[in-house]
Amino acid sequence: MKRNRLLPFVLLAAVAGIVFVTIIRNRAPHAEPSYSVVEPVPSIPTPVPEGIPDIETLPPEPVRPVVIPAEKLPAGWTDFRTLTEQERLDRVTAAMENHTLPADVLAFFEQEIFNRQHWDVTRNNMANALVWQESPNPRMHELFAKMLADESESSVWRDYCLQFLSECLKSSSDPQSIKSLLTRYAQGKDGLAGTAIVNVGLQEAAGRMKPGETFSQQLEAQLSDPEVVTPTKLSILAMIGKRNDVRLLPLVRTYATNTNDSLRRCAIATLGQIGAPSDLPLIRASLTDPNRSVQMAADAALKAMERRK
Repeated sequence: MKRNRLLPFVLLAAVAGIVFVTIIRNRAPHAEPSYSVVEPVPSIPTPVPEGIPDIETLPPEPVRPVVIPAEKLPAGWTDFRTLTEQERLDRVTAAMENHTLPADVLAFFEQEIFNRQHWDVTRNNMANALVWQESPNPRMHELFAKMLADESESSVWRDYCLQFLSECLKSSSDPQSIKSLLTRYAQGKDGLAGTAIVNVGLQEAAGRMKPGETFSQQLEAQLSDPEVVTPTKLSILAMIGKRNDVRLLPLVRTYATNTNDSLRRCAIATLGQIGAPSDLPLIRASLTDPNRSVQMAADAALKAMERRK
């Protein structure tokens, strides 16, 4: 009987102990966990409906082809890719005369001008169309600067880019960057330097650049440098005349008797523009030059000096 009376108390104490342990564990989450052996629960397989294949036997998803969207060309230009290069040139040349081209055509030209598969003259006329617009893109110079810096481009096309950079100066949002490029390339010894020199002179005459005395000193140094190519020296001689740079006349006179026919011709022409009366004997002597173009330059120089009297 005593055992039966104690049994409820024993059970109560056991339950209280379990509750106490649970409370302690709930209130002390960072305490060391207690481990107990947990009997494994038998797994009950999920029935698979008939007719559904196992995942390992599913056929692979079919490979869907990548769809490349068709190129969207401007209205009236949708057949451009199918034309011959001559037909493309004719189409671009006709558009070049329109100084209010639609925005989508201008955007197309800005992209297509980088396409080296076109003839240089086709790209040239695209550039003309872009810079001759009534309201040209004020950042157009960035396109030409990028192609100019790309030495894998042909020397002819890079020469064109210099000229178009100069053309962009009057409408550019960043004229200083164009002036810096023209000035930098004008200091070289290659053919690009000659083109840059001519355009610096043109922009100086238009009042957009002021190269100053340092430019004259640069031309003198380049004209005296044997490493400077002949085409650039021809540009320098012509620019000396355009700028009326009489300080460099002594150097011009030395080229009037140069062994190179082109240099002699250009030097004589420059003397006709800015030469002194004392240069007349030198010019007259060139009337009997072995080269016909030098003779013609001498004749024109004499007439020019006559008009300057």
